[in-house]
Amino acid sequence: MRAALQKLMFGLIVAMLTILIGTSSVKAEATAKSLQMLINEAQVGDILLLSSGTYEGPIIIDKPLQLAAESGAEVTIKNTSEKSAIQIKANNVSITGINILDETIKRDPTILVQANGVLLDGLQIHTGSFGIKMRKANNGEVRNTRIDWVGVAQNRPLKLSDKGNGIDLYESNGNNFNGNTISSMHDGIYMENSDDNVIENNHFELLRYGVHCMYTKGTVIRNNYGNLNITGAMIMAVRDVEVSGNRFNKQSENVNSQGILLFDAHDTSIIGNHVEGNRVGLYVEQSTQNKIEDNDVIGNFIGIQLLDAENNVITKNQFVGNVASAEAKNSIGNALDGNYWDSFQGIDTDGDGRSEIAYALNPFFQSLIKAKPGFQLFFQSPGMIFLEDLYQSDRQLWSTDFSPLMRPNGELNAILPTQTLLHSALVGAGLLILVFFIIYMGVRKR
Repeated sequence: MRAALQKLMFGLIVAMLTILIGTSSVKAEATAKSLQMLINEAQVGDILLLSSGTYEGPIIIDKPLQLAAESGAEVTIKNTSEKSAIQIKANNVSITGINILDETIKRDPTILVQANGVLLDGLQIHTGSFGIKMRKANNGEVRNTRIDWVGVAQNRPLKLSDKGNGIDLYESNGNNFNGNTISSMHDGIYMENSDDNVIENNHFELLRYGVHCMYTKGTVIRNNYGNLNITGAMIMAVRDVEVSGNRFNKQSENVNSQGILLFDAHDTSIIGNHVEGNRVGLYVEQSTQNKIEDNDVIGNFIGIQLLDAENNVITKNQFVGNVASAEAKNSIGNALDGNYWDSFQGIDTDGDGRSEIAYALNPFFQSLIKAKPGFQLFFQSPGMIFLEDLYQSDRQLWSTDFSPLMRPNGELNAILPTQTLLHSALVGAGLLILVFFIIYMGVRKR
């Protein structure tokens, strides 16, 4: 009995020593050795804690380990080379709480990930290239990280092509991007031939496209915020994508600006988004079998634009305060039902909250500007509206909401009247001040 107990105790001690040796924590001083040397000397599974200071890049991590700033430490990796500041070649690497300064304008990204299960958490990336490139990197995570473009071109003007994407994926599947802020890059998150990735709770600002999908399926884009980009979400050549709960505001500074753009998108869900103050709120072209439901489309130049879009379900959306609620051309078989259009005056005879008069999207203006683009100058002019009312050709092929809502739903129903009155009051006050100013200046000149 005693011998068996001694053998059991000996086994437990050996097991504990094995665990401790295999996951040792190493504290590194910035002045002691180069960071690459510390990584080379670390054992598989080590936690390499960095004290406050600036460490020189570039570095290559080719074994599973954790690289982290010590609690409360300010750690910076500075890279002035043409290579990536950090290259990750091993699975299950994590990097946490580190600032990366990589200002050189170059082709190689600041962080290059070529492995699976990599965690990047709480980083501050200041780059003159791409922020993070992932190549055949699966099941990783980037969270709570900020990526800004800070490159400076020497002796020449800065070009848009100098900027890389914040996070750039190619053939990388099943990754999660949560709580990141990406600003002043080319695109925020770009995905190509990459499936089943989740983009959630991120902030995109001053970019070309906040999120850009190309040849993907199973992507989830949820609860993100985009502001002052050319386009909030560019969804192209995709299947089975979810775009839900996002807010895209003020994508309006470019002639091609949209809140959400679908091009060659199929079996995709656009649900519960808020698009406000964009040139086009929802743009749908050459896309089929998509569900566009319960979106608030507010204060855009054009609420929704359909071009060669067929067999989509467009329901329970609210189009309020747009200069033009909708435009459609060559778009047949779309099931529009139960949307609210503030520009449409319906008649509800049975009290069910829906109009018995249908709302048809007239394709006249789209056809006209395609033939003569200069006529865009007359958009919504009295003469153009008159001509549009006269145009009734092939009406049976127009996209039509057969039972539009009489009033908006939910919060918009309670809030919009106050907002509209306030907006009207401000505009009226501004015009009144302008009139008084003109009269006053005219009197002074006499």
